Amino acid sequence: MTNQQSPSSLSVPETVTISDLRRNPTSCFIDGSVEVTYRGKTVGYLMSPEQFETGLDILAQVEDPEVLREKLGLTGFWLKSLSERRQP
Repeated sequence: MTNQQSPSSLSVPETVTISDLRRNPTSCFIDGSVEVTYRGKTVGYLMSPEQFETGLDILAQVEDPEVLREKLGLTGFWLKSLSERRQP
């Protein structure tokens, strides 16, 4: 993994090339977000399951969770767990 200047507009401290990801994927997963680049351009991001779920929860606050589930191909289990987490 390299800690180079990020070509994207997001501030992600760690950057990894697609070649590094292919060569040793497990070493690219860290506690924070990781930017994946190919030929100097951002092609994606790696994030922890907790970060991903937090992002989905935030999206579900501004968009209908059922529509979000369909758009992202999420399971009904996700929708059920979301409603359970929202109950006081």
